[in-house]
Amino acid sequence: MFVQTLKKAAIVAFITPMAILGATSLAFAAGDNKETIPVNVTLEGVQMSDGPLYISVQTRGQYQGIKGYGKVIQKVTPGQMSVTLDIDTSGEYAVSVWHDLNNDGIFSMTKDYKIEDGWGASGNVPTDRAPVFDDVRITVGGSGANVVVDMIYPT
Repeated sequence: MFVQTLKKAAIVAFITPMAILGATSLAFAAGDNKETIPVNVTLEGVQMSDGPLYISVQTRGQYQGIKGYGKVIQKVTPGQMSVTLDIDTSGEYAVSVWHDLNNDGIFSMTKDYKIEDGWGASGNVPTDRAPVFDDVRITVGGSGANVVVDMIYPT
């Protein structure tokens, strides 16, 4: 039980900064370059909900913070969705997704820490702990990247 609580708390630590980024509806750019590089994100297994999806693309230094590139999707499509975020510099990034199922602006959990919202990330998402940057890292080249994120929902 204690280990499960720690795992769930770690996932909250992973998602909370993304909620702040998305809730402010801001996308912070890393530079002044007018050229953009597309990061095409395909979300698999999206569930229907009135709540928005928050998507962030962050560098290692921005990961789990409030800076990065962000987008809020107010109307979701169940099943598969595609979203493009434009960044201004190629390099290593992580894609994080939070689906606020009940539209309360909070990464919702029960009193016993059972996650009540959907979430997902790029790369190899571990199931026994919250992901770290190296787990979810992707490389974005000068022409962009295509990323698939499998959504995880409460059961």
